[in-house]
Amino acid sequence: MLSGYKGALLHIDLTKKTSKCVPIPEIILRKYIGGRGLGAKLYWDLIPPEADPLGPENVFMVLSGPLSGTMAPCGCKHLIVTKSPASGGWLESYSSGLISSEMKFSGYDGLVITGKAEKPVYVTIKDDAVGFHDARHLWGKGAFEVESYLKTNFHPDCGVITIGPAGENLLKCGCVGSEYFRKAGRGGTGAVMGSKNLKSLAVKGSGGIACADIIKIHSLIKDNYRDFKESPVGKARHRYGTPLTLNITHPAGMLPTRNFSAGQYEEAIGKIDKDGVADITIRQRACYGCFLSCSRMTQVSEGIFEGLKIEGPEYETLAMLGSNLAIDYLPAIIKANYLCDDLGMDTISAGVIIGFAMECYERGILTKEDTGGLELSFGNYEAALELLKLMAHREGFGAFCAKGVKEMARSFGQGTGDFAMHSKGLEFPGYDPRAAWGSAITYSVTPRGACHRRAWPPAKEVLGDVNPFTTEGKAEMVIGLMNENSIMHSLVVCDMPGKFIPLSVDDWAAYLNAVTGLDYSDQDLFDRAEMTETLIRRINIREGLTSKDDTLPVRVFEESHPGGPSKGKVIGKDNFLKMRAEYYLLRGWDTKGVPTDETIGKFKFDEDQAVTI
Repeated sequence: MLSGYKGALLHIDLTKKTSKCVPIPEIILRKYIGGRGLGAKLYWDLIPPEADPLGPENVFMVLSGPLSGTMAPCGCKHLIVTKSPASGGWLESYSSGLISSEMKFSGYDGLVITGKAEKPVYVTIKDDAVGFHDARHLWGKGAFEVESYLKTNFHPDCGVITIGPAGENLLKCGCVGSEYFRKAGRGGTGAVMGSKNLKSLAVKGSGGIACADIIKIHSLIKDNYRDFKESPVGKARHRYGTPLTLNITHPAGMLPTRNFSAGQYEEAIGKIDKDGVADITIRQRACYGCFLSCSRMTQVSEGIFEGLKIEGPEYETLAMLGSNLAIDYLPAIIKANYLCDDLGMDTISAGVIIGFAMECYERGILTKEDTGGLELSFGNYEAALELLKLMAHREGFGAFCAKGVKEMARSFGQGTGDFAMHSKGLEFPGYDPRAAWGSAITYSVTPRGACHRRAWPPAKEVLGDVNPFTTEGKAEMVIGLMNENSIMHSLVVCDMPGKFIPLSVDDWAAYLNAVTGLDYSDQDLFDRAEMTETLIRRINIREGLTSKDDTLPVRVFEESHPGGPSKGKVIGKDNFLKMRAEYYLLRGWDTKGVPTDETIGKFKFDEDQAVTI
């Protein structure tokens, strides 16, 4: 077996309460690498097109990569792959924690979970011993309490993933938690776990990971650490973490404000930005195996939330539960963050859902009678906090909001779909595409829906020298950014070191070769990224998604921001369609976004051995 891999998956059948080891052919690992690439292969082979995302036939996968558990920078990520309750198609979501390393230490490159338990269960894995345990006493509990229970009753150093009430109640923004405050947040991963009556999963292994050239790995780390210490961006991110991003998006006019009706929020500066968060930071925190330590622990020092302590808030939470709701009171955002993490909700989607409801309320489309007495005006953090709890438990008006903005707009009508900020049913993240048009094509074509993690155009359109208000070259730019990220997400490493040290694809290839003993070039990795994106596109087409789903709300196409650099700038539907057509062409897909026979043949998918369980 290749170094760095275990060459096996653990199949857990919740219906039968059985488990078995499933070999992964070495040729599949060489071709698909791991993580996103391997996840695409497994989705294609294991999830039938007719599967209900919330039915027992859906498959829930937790995957590592060849660098997971090694000394490579931030080889601490895990990847969840499943069918999306939000879009009905491909879903992957990443998070940090110990579970990917502990899976590898137990002898597995990933977990493949099928079926549905008759009653709520949690699963423990200790090397080759798999236990199924009654979780009825944990059902309804918050994620924090459940993780503490497993670390007390199973192993204090185990890797854990768990859901809260939002996942149990099948919210499309239900997420999967790990290490208390780390979340695989997007697309409803928690709902899939909840649909299987799987409350939590804990793993502890006693093995190790063989690396082909440990001396080379030590040398690479030494060089990269030196580069990080000399990097201005690395130093800034080490000091401020992701809240620094707000001080980039606000002046650029891309900070979501009042449900994306504006792109700047002056009240944020000094209150909910890098300085506001720095003022209440009590210590920094690093992920397993990472020297960047871009996370921070904060504590509220006064007011009604005094003493509340969390890891975060990250930029996305500050934007979506802050400026997007016109809330500049940082303790309230921290309280909202805490509630989402414990209840098991994605802070991004939750913020967009509440922002959409607030705009509908202020337009008179919603009334107090509709909301059960909640005064959903922008800036009302008390109402926002109450709505988060109602959503997680599917109570009152919260049960309606649990559907997400796509379904809410369908129910409301009255033109609300024009400002329901989503693509493919997944709510927008914290970057308004009208201030940097590359994000418009990114949000529309990304397979899981509106997403900033598959590509981050602000790196070039805001921080670089690319004109943000043109379509020229944007499709090619986005493809390049997506392919770079696709490589990191197949290795299952954090893209923060990649951007902030920074590490290039050449660097990642060097780590991969030192771990596995193979000889990948950077072009080999880019070729695999193209292959992976084409296979995922085929998955979505098989699931019934078409080019009609590669679109955005009317607000993005037709409305201009009231101020800032993007004032008076309108993308227009024709400009968008031009970018999208160029994207399809450069990917080797036809005018409807379907990969051509020539493109499919280039990657020789039909020659692959199918993975079976």
